[in-house]
Amino acid sequence: MPSREFFLRPTRRRFLHAIGASSILGLAGCLGGERGSTGDGRADWPFPNFSPTGTSYNPRATGPDSKPTESWGVEVSELDLSRPLVFENTVYYLEPDRLRAFDVADGSERWSATTRNSFDPSMMVDSDHVYVGQSGSQDGVLALTHDGDEVWRAPTVSSIWAPIVRPRPDDDHLYAADIDGYVYRIRVSDGTVEWRIRVFGPVISLAAEYNRLVVGTEGGEVSMFYDDGPRREPTGLWRTKLPGGIEALALPNSSDVVAGAFGAGVAYLRGAMHAGKPSWHRDESSPHDSVVVAPDRVFSTDGSGLYAYDVHDGKEQWSADGDFFAPPAGAGNTIFVSDTSDDSGGVIAFDRSGGVGIDDTRIGARRWKYSLTGGALTGPTPAHDALFVVEAGGENEPARLVALRAE
Repeated sequence: MPSREFFLRPTRRRFLHAIGASSILGLAGCLGGERGSTGDGRADWPFPNFSPTGTSYNPRATGPDSKPTESWGVEVSELDLSRPLVFENTVYYLEPDRLRAFDVADGSERWSATTRNSFDPSMMVDSDHVYVGQSGSQDGVLALTHDGDEVWRAPTVSSIWAPIVRPRPDDDHLYAADIDGYVYRIRVSDGTVEWRIRVFGPVISLAAEYNRLVVGTEGGEVSMFYDDGPRREPTGLWRTKLPGGIEALALPNSSDVVAGAFGAGVAYLRGAMHAGKPSWHRDESSPHDSVVVAPDRVFSTDGSGLYAYDVHDGKEQWSADGDFFAPPAGAGNTIFVSDTSDDSGGVIAFDRSGGVGIDDTRIGARRWKYSLTGGALTGPTPAHDALFVVEAGGENEPARLVALRAE
């Protein structure tokens, strides 16, 4: 199994791959597309950021379109700000030492899987398996059946904090990365590590589309690779650096990258022959875990509010104040955010356009708010015409995973 430090070299091979990246611009995951990156416009939310491209945006309008009521709620233990995932008729929620699966319709628990170690805040679900990071005496990626039985474990050097991503449902590989800076290509069918490379510093964000893989590190580096297949290490296309740890990565198309850096805002990085050069950079917001990349705008949240930027030139279109620490989510014409304040928090739905008005003076931007006891603990998950989120609970009340549906 090969391993090496990645150094960007201006080779002829890299040049040709960059040309290839430019030539397929817009063929998949393009701006203005009407179908999701999953390829079928489904109402699931199987990745932390919806799809392997990390856009946290489903073009399909799923989730409550008017103020909802609680459909069901179950007591859970919280893990970081990780949002629930939804695949087909099951809601998956990751606790520190347990993975739990609930029925979408009524919240009944279908199964749970425990570990002698700890689960990392990284999980994805597809038609083959449920994949989750594990840390402790056995660091690695676990693949489980949809009934919670272990299928295989792929070892890693250290814990996994970045999203686990599978570029396409028919690809027999996925990508994972650990906090020692190693990036892995893992065979889905049996867990074999096909290659391993090392970047500079802990990896905290990953996104992929087809044979393009983008890696973000705690030190602020963003690197794009071209994957040559299981028998050859990937080619580095470009690498750039932002002044803050890379909290969020999204691929608006097959070449460019939207990156969110802790304490350093949001940047749109041009790929291909631009080699990661920023097209625009806004520093008002410091994203947590993800940004929403919709056809027309990029949305970012932090502890002070929600910001909407024009995807092409980065100009601020509108903003809204709030304690929005958790990652946002988009579905159709709605942007969902979690307010984490313990006295007045909950989930808020905004019109993607920001309503009507100028700057902060707007009408119709906020569609509804649903209050949660103690505020929200996770980012919201719009799926199956519902919204799934974890309520913090009061001083003597437990956290709960709740399902909200329109009346």
